Amino acid sequence: MRWLKKREIVAYYLLFSRFRLQDFSFIEAMTILYPYFSKKVSRNIILYLRKIGLIQPTRGSLYRLVDFGEFVLLDVGYDYLKRRSTLRRRTQ
Repeated sequence: MRWLKKREIVAYYLLFSRFRLQDFSFIEAMTILYPYFSKKVSRNIILYLRKIGLIQPTRGSLYRLVDFGEFVLLDVGYDYLKRRSTLRRRTQ
């Protein structure tokens, strides 16, 4: 997984400031991001955030944001620490 770009972090913040942990639709997210990004960029940001797990589908066509701290600690942090421990064992 690559690091998040600035625009993706800003888009996540805009969505989080509006929806927090409530359910929202794809179109609602697009309307929040539209004043700042083009339609194509907004769509790609939402799809990428969904792909990496910051936006999770709930029911039907509704989505929910994952808390950023939880995402960093559980998803990214765990994989990173696991990889570091195996790399460190190889060098010792």
